[in-house]
Amino acid sequence: MFRTLIRGITQEWNKRGGEYNLSFPQFKMLHMLSRSGPQRVSTIAEKLGLTSAAITGLTDRLVSEGYVLRARDDSDRRVVYITVTELGKEIVDQVIQGQEESNRTIFSTLDDGDIQHLKRIFSRMIAYLEKEN
Repeated sequence: MFRTLIRGITQEWNKRGGEYNLSFPQFKMLHMLSRSGPQRVSTIAEKLGLTSAAITGLTDRLVSEGYVLRARDDSDRRVVYITVTELGKEIVDQVIQGQEESNRTIFSTLDDGDIQHLKRIFSRMIAYLEKEN
């Protein structure tokens, strides 16, 4: 049942993210950069739990869409910083707004008791995961 829910959420994401030619990992990176400002590739990789090579691939696609810029550090040319563009920030806002609308639609099928029950269950699951990690 949980897999079916995740599959449905993923399909809904693909509909929303697909409008902007964004995969979920690309969106996560773009969202992080819009909140945190310019970041080193290695920092992005660590925060997202991906390899630097994977971040390079994501960055290539985001640069080609005009969502981020890549810049070398003047004092150490080996270091690369990734910065979100204004277009990238706008896209993040639009995707988040679309996801919020989608979530409202999905949750509108539940009554208040069901929502409270879900919050209780999710809180327990989150607490367990935070304790384990």
